[in-house]
Amino acid sequence: MDRRTFLIYASLGSVVSTLNTLLTKTSSGVGQESKNKNKILLSQTLPNRFVNVYAFGKLVSGKTNQAYIIAANTKTIQKAIDTVGQQGGGTIYIPRGYYQVAPPNLTVNSPSSIVINYDNITLAGAGIGKTIIESRGYWSVINEEVVRGHGIMIQGTNNFSQPRKNVTIKNLELHGGINGFTGDREWPANPKTGDGWDVSHKGIVLDFDKYLDNITIDSVYVHDFRGEVIYGGGSGIGKLTISNTKLANSNASMLSLDANLTVTKCEFSQTANAWVENAPISPNKSYYFDECIFKDSIASGLVIAQGNFSSGRKVTITNCNFYNSPTGICPFGGASDFQITNNKFFDVSNVLFTSGVNRDIEFYQNEIYGQREPVTTASLFGELSNIVIKNNYHQGSNNAPLVGCIFYYADLKNIVIENNIFQNCRTPEQLADLTNERPLFINNEYINVQRRDRQGSYLLWWRQEIPYMVTPKCEELVLENITSSTIITIDMSISRYLDGQEVLVTGGSFKSQVKLPQNSATIQCQSDRFLRGQGEEVRLKFNKSKQKWYEVF
Repeated sequence: MDRRTFLIYASLGSVVSTLNTLLTKTSSGVGQESKNKNKILLSQTLPNRFVNVYAFGKLVSGKTNQAYIIAANTKTIQKAIDTVGQQGGGTIYIPRGYYQVAPPNLTVNSPSSIVINYDNITLAGAGIGKTIIESRGYWSVINEEVVRGHGIMIQGTNNFSQPRKNVTIKNLELHGGINGFTGDREWPANPKTGDGWDVSHKGIVLDFDKYLDNITIDSVYVHDFRGEVIYGGGSGIGKLTISNTKLANSNASMLSLDANLTVTKCEFSQTANAWVENAPISPNKSYYFDECIFKDSIASGLVIAQGNFSSGRKVTITNCNFYNSPTGICPFGGASDFQITNNKFFDVSNVLFTSGVNRDIEFYQNEIYGQREPVTTASLFGELSNIVIKNNYHQGSNNAPLVGCIFYYADLKNIVIENNIFQNCRTPEQLADLTNERPLFINNEYINVQRRDRQGSYLLWWRQEIPYMVTPKCEELVLENITSSTIITIDMSISRYLDGQEVLVTGGSFKSQVKLPQNSATIQCQSDRFLRGQGEEVRLKFNKSKQKWYEVF
């Protein structure tokens, strides 16, 4: 250990007494801190071991692009981490400044600029916009692959019982050194142009197929990486907490990993891929998002792909705001046990978008707004079971084309859509064949809605089929007789409806009538009911055991 390091470690008292000097000492003269600010910093961040990175070498602040300066900056930060790590851990403080770093030995398999390879390490700056670390943004071609370099790697272990643990990155900004978002998410990156999704250019990496636990990312701004902004490979990550952090500008996804994840008060913006992809694939891991903001994705939203139905996993997404994306929350491929509550969605085209085999999803008390774009509350496709969409408010745009508030088809079971308000949209629509059950629609309110023919309404315009068979797609159905006949009789489809489904039938016209018979193969009313377009309505309820619709009084 050199003399400067020994003096810093000698005692907590000596550390505190010398920190006012260390915190304000910079090699470029930038970032002078007041004594009062230093005292606040010390009281908030200091563990027993705290070192200023300047104790380990020279750092040059400013964007220089000089290779020897970048190499020296990288070496100084790495030396501080390694020295503190070898002593059992502590906090490495990087004062205010703009520091360029790069991988010491750039290869396809080892492209990290800074590596944390010890337990109990905190890498802390003076704050977002104050301590800025810029990693390598320009690209090289190695073995016909584009290579730039990751920002910070938290290196795991090969032993699941002794993972890399207790690592924190806080109060700093990590810049990818280039405009990370070009809108090109093609993989691999193009070796002729450097554009695309570059897997060698990730922001913070929680290693690949290794074991880590109790990792914290707090008050960090990570942006402008062509690869994932925060990434972890494999299923070996335990607890990961991300708070007060901004992730922005990438051709890849903002967050991609499998962990026991808690994300609070974070912002995700500007991605060519997805805000979040992957999810807790492993048993006993959960995802929790609270008070987060998701903005501007051109491809996907928050994609949860759990892979199977192991017990002990849960996904909670609450009190978040979502803006401008083709999709919002996307369970697919074996996702289960979701609670999506009290969120707001603005110009998200498909808010709840499912595919594949999924089950046990609760979508409650959310607000959906179309301000410039048409929006759909839920698109339910795939093999789905036990999904409840309840007490949500949907308001489509007055200036955008109307689309269905709910779309559904395929293999559905125990789908309940209840007590929602749908305004400025089309009524729910079935887009293709069903192979199991229809959703159960209960007490939803439809305001200023469009009813497309054979979806929310039927235009009875031909007489080849007598009686005319109609198939309600939700709990309301409007019929209009535009044939040459004064009266046309209808029957109701009984295919795949759930027991207790009610349908309010209205319609007719001033010149022609629609008749619901007192007794037919599928309908039983108290007497023949006629809809004349003068406010008449008939409420029917399906009895599954008898395979018939009965009038409700």
